[in-house]
Amino acid sequence: MQDPQRNLVLVALWTTAWCVAHSWFVSHRWRGLTEALFPRYHVFSRLIYVVFSTVSLAVLMLWIRTLPEVLLFEWTGAWAWIRWVGLAEAGILFWLGVRSYDNRSFLGLTQAVDYLKGADPARPGFRTTGILAVIRHPWYTGTLILLVFMKPWTDVNLVWRGIFLAYTLIGTELEERKLLRDIGTPYAEYRSRVPRFFPGLRPRRRSGS
Repeated sequence: MQDPQRNLVLVALWTTAWCVAHSWFVSHRWRGLTEALFPRYHVFSRLIYVVFSTVSLAVLMLWIRTLPEVLLFEWTGAWAWIRWVGLAEAGILFWLGVRSYDNRSFLGLTQAVDYLKGADPARPGFRTTGILAVIRHPWYTGTLILLVFMKPWTDVNLVWRGIFLAYTLIGTELEERKLLRDIGTPYAEYRSRVPRFFPGLRPRRRSGS
């Protein structure tokens, strides 16, 4: 018989470990390490990162699904309609993000194809059109909404969803710092006029931005 408290601790530990690994493998330090160790093949690091993140997250979620859960809240009655509105909003944000982002570069495919063709890998472009002219992170906004509305709340998913909610907020801040280092003034100006998650919320003014 499984120990429920032990399961919750394991879920918290493995979910946190995934979040830490996810951030590390996209950091400047990791990129510098791969460039130093594999100067000819580091252009594949983005593609490998995407594959690793997807597969490891799928494995984590499949394992979590095997654990017994205690129902805490279910989307029934009027709440069910609210849930479907939230899920629809998340879906629209993901779709608009796909239309606005450079998806091939995001997945690492452009870099890999350029290398195989013998061309210098192009750096991903900085886009501010479409939904990106309204909010800076449509996919992260969609993720926050999806985590809240995706399924009934149980003791187990309260743990991993809570960690992913916190990680999305923290990870967005870390990513913005990385973008400021990579892009500089153009991104600082973009950040000063476009809200992070939700339209209509004025971006906070930052000293030196």
